[in-house]
Amino acid sequence: MSPPSGEPAPSGIRGLIRDLLGLNRGALAILASVPLVLTLLDYYGMPWHYPEYRERRPAMAAKELRRAPAPAAEYLDSIEVPGSERLKPWVWWISCCLTFLVLIPAVVARFLAGLRIRDLGLRVRGTGKDALTYLVLFALFFPVIWIVSRTEAFQDTYPFFALKPGEGITREFLIFELIYCLQFFAIEFFFRGYMVLGLKKSLGWASVLVMLAPYCMIHYYKPMPEALGAIAAGLVLGALSWRTGTILYGWALHFGVALSMDLLALQAKGLL
Repeated sequence: MSPPSGEPAPSGIRGLIRDLLGLNRGALAILASVPLVLTLLDYYGMPWHYPEYRERRPAMAAKELRRAPAPAAEYLDSIEVPGSERLKPWVWWISCCLTFLVLIPAVVARFLAGLRIRDLGLRVRGTGKDALTYLVLFALFFPVIWIVSRTEAFQDTYPFFALKPGEGITREFLIFELIYCLQFFAIEFFFRGYMVLGLKKSLGWASVLVMLAPYCMIHYYKPMPEALGAIAAGLVLGALSWRTGTILYGWALHFGVALSMDLLALQAKGLL
């Protein structure tokens, strides 16, 4: 709120308090929570933060140095995670993703921003006509997926759940892919639902642009071409969710691309 014409804007502490009180409280709650939950996820919720997770491949072994601080590690030691030893880190990961990227944002949106869960993209009614757009996008993406799946950098990265030579598709791998699918739901809910649709009323189309930077940055653990591609993908998926009001088709598209990458990488390495 601007001061009356001719009246100087307050400065110092008084001006700071006035500025803060003048902010849109719903938008402030969402925007303040975004760096908080992403920081918590990065420091505590990644697969290599689970104490029993030791080594999947050399690249991940190097990242083991980014383990959680000592107090957190002691807490994690006391948690029993279900699943086999190979699956436990991924079960930990999806549990944290659903907590930090879905549950906490849903609570903030409902009680601090006054938004219903369906306002964050969990709806299908009236969106069927847009499904074809996502199918066309997948068809356009697939040749690119095939090309990059032949590169060493992507084969060293995917799939995250590494298969051993001659092992084939196992029950554990299928469970991992289910976990992976749920992770993409959390990603779409947080970035295209919570951020884009949650800020739509306050920021308009700018909510798509606000989402782009943190979305690109969560790809920093992956090959650089993918991180750069996330800017374009985030812009497209953000614009679609802003227009359609749903994240569900974007979730299907995102996982379809990821699953294709996993299977094509396995095929290129002769493990499929």
